[in-house]
Amino acid sequence: MKRNINEELVGAWIYKGKDDLLFAKASFKETEFYSQICCLCQQAVEKYIKATILASKGKLSKKDKIHNLNILANKAKSFLDLSQFEKELRMLTQSYIPARYPAESHIKVFSKNEARGCIEIAEKITEFIENKLKKAD
Repeated sequence: MKRNINEELVGAWIYKGKDDLLFAKASFKETEFYSQICCLCQQAVEKYIKATILASKGKLSKKDKIHNLNILANKAKSFLDLSQFEKELRMLTQSYIPARYPAESHIKVFSKNEARGCIEIAEKITEFIENKLKKAD
């Protein structure tokens, strides 16, 4: 049976999210770019949540094109309850902007422990989402 375009697009979002997380993990082993690793972890989870929204609603609207993981999780709630990860989603969201842009008074430098924590959180959440999406097939 031929997969429909929506299923292929959901798969593409998951694929890109996996890529981000795999690159973050490889970078953690080989570099000290901890800010970028935290950013990639947030991006991985964002892509997984957006794949969930796409799977449930059939499209992503302009209002879905945001980076706040808690808001995105709320938008996906009818299909997938991520409330158990509220604290972790907030942590990843709060690391995203400082990891990418300097603040007015300082540059946030992420530690190895913070990067490790972001990777662990991203792995846990993406695995949870992937399992739920597989069950929905």
